[in-house]
Amino acid sequence: MILSISFGVLCYFIPSTEYSFAVNTSSNLLSSSIKQGPIKKVTSALNATRLQQIPNNIAASVEKIKNIVNTTANDIRNSIRKTINDIRNTLLDLGITLAVVGSIVVAAIAVFVLIRRPRLGLDKVHSPLVKTIGLVAYLVDDARVPLNLRTFEIIYKINTVLVQNRGWKAAKNCKGILNIGNEEVKVYWSAFDERDSMTINAHSVEYLDLFAIVDGEPSEIFSSLSENISKLKSYINSDTLTDTSLRQSLNARIEALSSRFKSAEDIPRIITQGANYGWKIPDERYYLPSEAETSRRIMVDGNVPIEMVKEITRVIVTSENAKRLQEYMTILDKPADFRGTAIRL
Repeated sequence: MILSISFGVLCYFIPSTEYSFAVNTSSNLLSSSIKQGPIKKVTSALNATRLQQIPNNIAASVEKIKNIVNTTANDIRNSIRKTINDIRNTLLDLGITLAVVGSIVVAAIAVFVLIRRPRLGLDKVHSPLVKTIGLVAYLVDDARVPLNLRTFEIIYKINTVLVQNRGWKAAKNCKGILNIGNEEVKVYWSAFDERDSMTINAHSVEYLDLFAIVDGEPSEIFSSLSENISKLKSYINSDTLTDTSLRQSLNARIEALSSRFKSAEDIPRIITQGANYGWKIPDERYYLPSEAETSRRIMVDGNVPIEMVKEITRVIVTSENAKRLQEYMTILDKPADFRGTAIRL
């Protein structure tokens, strides 16, 4: 029913609409025919202007596209350049870092090597050590001679320095030298099994005997020695000793002693060890070269002339695998204290 009513209404209004549309169309056509001339001219002019602007718009668009492309290319180039610079700076920083690390590693290795090497030095706090030794001026090894006349000893004070290895590795084949002026004499270690050379273990010390200085005044010692020799000679030539052969041999010994010890100068003040016999009073004096043309080199066989102690003195220790040790010191012409210290470091 609703559809039927709607259809009737539409039929009613359609003719009216067509009539209105016809009237309006006629009016418009009439108005258009009246005003057609001027409007047509304006429209043609507008269309011509639009046709002229078309190429300009295309050029502008192309220019915009070109600018966009150029801008994009510049951005890309700048981006690539920035990336390359960043990579280069990173590599440079890395290179510097590697160089620093390498330097640290090399320095650490060098320090490690130096630490591992033996390092020799003198223990100046505990040096010198002084010990007493009695050296025989003469000895008669015969029970028929009284004990107090058989021998005479001269007391010496051995001055010893402590050679310290402060490193972490043993110092091998260490040898000692006493240098006075232009002269050198080999000195020996206190150990009896390795006197010439010594291995000093890490963080350890060994004792180097430099020299021995006479304990007392040589003049007083000479007087005592001469008195003892006189008593021995008196006993030998007395009626107490009946053995003629023994008397003759002992008299020969006494003559040699008298020739050997003529004065207090024949008792050496400072002596060093010999290579084969250790501590021993030298058999003869050694003179400075100016005193005799035939004199032997000074400091031979352990005698150090007292004139030499004023010269520059050094103690030197060489080693197979350690740096050479060299320390300056002063040898005194007589002990500085009751202990017998004759070294000033």
